[in-house]
Amino acid sequence: MDTLALLIFAGAACLLWEWWRRKALPSHEEELAATDENIEQVVAEIQELQQRLGDVVKRDDYAEAIFISERMLALSDDYFGDDPEVILPLLTALSNFYHLAGQSLKAMPYLQRSIPLRENFPALYADQADSFSQLADLYLHLGAAREALPLIRREVELRRHHSLPDEAMLRAQCKLLSLMLDEPAMAVPLRRDITATAQKLDQEIVTYLANEANKAVNDALHAGRVRDAWAAAEHAALLAAIAQGTDDEITFVCRSNLAEMLRRNRHFEEAESQFLQLIADLEKRDNDTEGLRIAYNNLALLYDECGRTSDAASWRERQMGLLQGAEVSTGSHFNALNNLAVSQSNMGDNNTAAQTYANALKLSPDGEGIDSRLWAETLNNYGITLINLKRFPEAGRLYKKVIERKKAGADIPMPVVAGSFNGLGIVSDQLGKLAQAQDMFERALAIKEKHLPNDHLSLETARHNLGSIYAQQGDATRAAQMAQQVLTSREKRLGPEHPETQSARKNLVAMTNAFEPATTLTEPAMREDVDALMVQTTGGELLRYATYNFGRTRDTSVSSVLIPETQAIALHLKLELALPYGWRCFIGSTRWLGEEKHDGMAELVAIQSASQFDCLRVARTDAVNHGLETEDIIHTLQDYDQRFGIRIYNASTDTVGFMLLRLPEDLDVFAQELLDFCMDLEDVELIKQMITSSGNRVELWWD
Repeated sequence: MDTLALLIFAGAACLLWEWWRRKALPSHEEELAATDENIEQVVAEIQELQQRLGDVVKRDDYAEAIFISERMLALSDDYFGDDPEVILPLLTALSNFYHLAGQSLKAMPYLQRSIPLRENFPALYADQADSFSQLADLYLHLGAAREALPLIRREVELRRHHSLPDEAMLRAQCKLLSLMLDEPAMAVPLRRDITATAQKLDQEIVTYLANEANKAVNDALHAGRVRDAWAAAEHAALLAAIAQGTDDEITFVCRSNLAEMLRRNRHFEEAESQFLQLIADLEKRDNDTEGLRIAYNNLALLYDECGRTSDAASWRERQMGLLQGAEVSTGSHFNALNNLAVSQSNMGDNNTAAQTYANALKLSPDGEGIDSRLWAETLNNYGITLINLKRFPEAGRLYKKVIERKKAGADIPMPVVAGSFNGLGIVSDQLGKLAQAQDMFERALAIKEKHLPNDHLSLETARHNLGSIYAQQGDATRAAQMAQQVLTSREKRLGPEHPETQSARKNLVAMTNAFEPATTLTEPAMREDVDALMVQTTGGELLRYATYNFGRTRDTSVSSVLIPETQAIALHLKLELALPYGWRCFIGSTRWLGEEKHDGMAELVAIQSASQFDCLRVARTDAVNHGLETEDIIHTLQDYDQRFGIRIYNASTDTVGFMLLRLPEDLDVFAQELLDFCMDLEDVELIKQMITSSGNRVELWWD
């Protein structure tokens, strides 16, 4: 049985029984006489519960112990009043049983009830202070610092009043400092109090608490809680100076951690002061080159964040000077070169930065001995520099290397992988491969939306890039959607009048205007207007009908133009951009089995519809030999649209053509899916080749 649980049970049971023996029974003699039978039953039940409580505690069955204790508390409340001598042991037992059961938050009401009752026992000030501490910790766990603050203050006052500079007092003062870090006027005297208390304690205790604080720094950083890491670094720096001395190596490490936590919490002026003082002290020592290197690097990072690029580069040059001839790990050298290259690139010296990145990769081309995240970020940074130098194929190879390494199981965070997809999107865009660029940008955005906060700045960049590609491909709706999301984000982040917000607003207007029809049409556009626009845009021969059933039958409710089949895709895109709102077009008949003979020509059909799937309905597309009618085919295409996004550009009697807006993650699986849907495609490998070699275009046909 747990020692703490045994003490809880023994204390509660003994105090409870002693209360009944000495006080409760005599003081309630008249009530007992009047309700003798009821009281006897209550006492008997409580005695039975005490026996059961002892048994379950021995088995470490804290859930059952909680149930029994709550029953005992209810009986005591009902029959013997709110006497602190009996109630306090039960409240203490319950709060501790919940703690042992891993349900500490459920102890809150019992702690809250116990605090005023403890005031009846002034001599038990330590217990009262402990109750304040426990309840404050629960509030802090809930993120309720405002409720915790007065409790910690009362704890500190109580312990100070009794003049015992013990470990509990020091812990309470440290918690109070954690809540006061953003208020310098309060934090300064608290640091003095912590130092004074620590100086009165045994050095081993202070050393233990300093080590505990250092561990808390790492735990908080690992969990992404930089504010908590700052508080822990403050405690570690104060306590290490007392326990180890101001000139000890451990103290310097704690000071370095504190300066870095100030930087991460964007207290730049205070962080700069801490770093500069730390560097001055370290430079007086002869044996701490590694500490100096870290301080130089972190100060340079601070200057990067402040926009002081020349200062950042200067400190990184000093850092590289320390590495010359020094025995440092490959990872440390690699990191230093990466950071120096970032500074060089920020200053616009891309040629020098590219050489520095190349020198870093010579140390470990494939990342052996390097943190996977650092290695991947370096390749991404190098890729940006190569793009700036218009060395696009080299940049693309770097980004692909990161993605391949992630697929192989490397511990690379997904937002870093998103950066690689984004880089590939830029490369593809610069090389004129718009379909591939769109796929890369869409993957990057999907990853960032899943793994980054909604207001993360990187999402704006991803949406801007994707919107640009949509615009280039004539997807007006999606282009405007991306531009609108960027504008909304900047309005929220920067305000409506900020220059960057105004730029986003102008971009949205420009993008909207870019897709206005080349010829002004009345609203709603009339068929005659669209007919004239079709001829003007394509130069084709106007037909006041469109054909279906391999050119045998006419549909006079729509119009088309005859164009060379070899130019069909290009003219389709051109007409799609020119058509007014509410109109769309598709490539129709290219086979002429009826009376009309237009060999080598294709119909380009315009329809007034909000749905691209109406193209199949006008074309009467089916696969009756395979048991598929028009709506069956549409149902499958709608599923593809929901999963990947598609744009239908071709629909005829037995053929459908569409572009995939986003490639499936597993192309083999999708190719097999297409083969099952359209067996005339014959082979999975040929399907994959068709998709990847034609700008993500898919052509389906059924004999």
